[in-house]
Amino acid sequence: MKPFNISSVIYIIFIIFFSEDLFSQTTRRKIDGYEFFFLQEFPSNDHADRVLVSFSEKFLKELKTESDRLERRVPQDAKIFVSSDSNVFRKHSGQPTYSAAFYSPEKNQFFFQNPESLSKRGILDSVIQHEICHFLAPGSRSETSSWMQESYCESLYPTNPKPSSLDLKFPYSWEKFDEECIRDIKSRNETKRRILYQKIYIWGSWLLKTKGEARFRFFLENQIPEIQTIYSQFIKSRY
Repeated sequence: MKPFNISSVIYIIFIIFFSEDLFSQTTRRKIDGYEFFFLQEFPSNDHADRVLVSFSEKFLKELKTESDRLERRVPQDAKIFVSSDSNVFRKHSGQPTYSAAFYSPEKNQFFFQNPESLSKRGILDSVIQHEICHFLAPGSRSETSSWMQESYCESLYPTNPKPSSLDLKFPYSWEKFDEECIRDIKSRNETKRRILYQKIYIWGSWLLKTKGEARFRFFLENQIPEIQTIYSQFIKSRY
């Protein structure tokens, strides 16, 4: 009986450990190297299939549009996870429940909140475009370029309400602004994140308008001293 009991325990542990992922990823589509998964705790295949078909078609359409606009060849390899609700999104992405989506360049994986919920909020298209922007942006090489990439994508495809006031206070030095952005981009505090996104939207929009998108993309990949002078110009334009 003893060998049987040990085998039974191992089997039960295996089921408990792996069942959640197997259970939540029962709905899957693969198109041209892109794998789409619908993550859910309680399967409803008809609903999941419908949502995943609609979302995958929209995602691939936006991906082609953006790659054509940038005249950039698209990598044919990524996994896209669509969540049934915010708790499932948080569990699998590691991001707070108030985030709409997340792209992990290290794993080459996308995580989205429920597309129907995003659609009701009127931000589904912009959220998809925003994450694709990260997918096609030059690789980040430092903490600065990481939040600068967020500024670039947020200014092109906003996922948060645009600032309604010019009362936001910016530090006078680039070093202080950089330090603030590096700190708050990782914050779990929703208010701090919201204020930060307003600031990086304003900064990114100004940079796009005055220096152009090609120059902005160059800044993402190459940290150069010129950015300090450019930031000083930005501050003078505000104060």
